[in-house]
Parts: sequence; C-alpha cells; structure tokens
Amino acid sequence: MSTENPDIKGKVEESRDNFKKLELLIPGLRGYRQREDVRVADELLRNQMADRLDRARASLESLRRKVVGAGDYSSLGQVGSAISQLQALSGEVRHAQQGYSGFVAPIKIDQSKLEELYSYDYSFVSAVVNLEAAAGKLDSTYDPASSSTLLGGLSELAKMISDARAKWSTRLEAVEGILIQGS
Repeated sequence: MSTENPDIKGKVEESRDNFKKLELLIPGLRGYRQREDVRVADELLRNQMADRLDRARASLESLRRKVVGAGDYSSLGQVGSAISQLQALSGEVRHAQQGYSGFVAPIKIDQSKLEELYSYDYSFVSAVVNLEAAAGKLDSTYDPASSSTLLGGLSELAKMISDARAKWSTRLEAVEGILIQGS
C-alpha cells in the first residue's frame, strides 16, 4: 500500500470507540443502547458472554470424552479443572446483579465514565471470545499421540480463564464504583 493511500480500513477500526467495538461482538446491543435501555443491554451482554463460556465448557467436555476414550489420563485433571472454572465463571456472569442500573435512574454519569465502562466491557468480551476459540481449537485438534501439546494448550487456556475472570472482576468493580459515586 502506498504512503499516498492510507489504510482506510485500519483508520476506521482505530477510530472506533469501545461501544462500537462491543456492537460488533454482541448482536442486538446497538438497538437497546439507542433506546437507552442500558439494563437490557447489560443483561444481553452478560447472557451472551455466559453462553460463550458455556460453549467453551462444552468443547472441553467433548475433549474430556476424547481424552478418556484414548486412555490419556495425564491431562484429565487439567481438563476437569478448566471445565469447573468455566462453569463457575459462566454462572457469575449470567447471574450477576444487573449492572448499569444507575444509568436509568436519575443519576447522571459523564461520557468519560461511560466510555471507561465500555472499555472494561470490550476487554472482557474480547477475552471470552478468545477463550471460546481456544477451547474449541483444543477439542478439534486433540491428538492422543501428542499429549504434551495438549498439556501446553491446557496451561495456556488456564491463563486465559484467569485473565477473563480478572477482567470480569475489574468490570464489576468499575460498575459498582460508578453506582456508588452516583448515588
């Protein structure tokens, strides 16, 4: 690409704010946000992320069946641990107290705080999307002849789960902090 013709797609992607990035990952979010029904948008986001976590867990349950079928018990504990962690995180996300409730009440919030929340949301959503893809890849590429590769992948997946959990906690703290400041 010449220097006279800048990468327009790259510039557009760079200029997107975090809410626009979220809209690309969460179908239906824009319509709720346009109607200012932020509680519904928050619930939609949480449920879709919990669904993704559940799909990641289902991939690992499929992987566990393959591992057991192959008699490859060396990684069984790590697979089971990842399944449990995903199940717990999915439940926390799906059943969390409804966020952004203060936005619909007469509490005013400035745009920078709202953008900060969108940033936390985007960070969490991205982590979950990547985690779901990694779990699916582990399941689809499992080869009983190379269990050491699986152990490495499971170790990386454990880090991804931990990262998603940390981002979820940061998001919750941000929402709670804004609601407390606004009350």
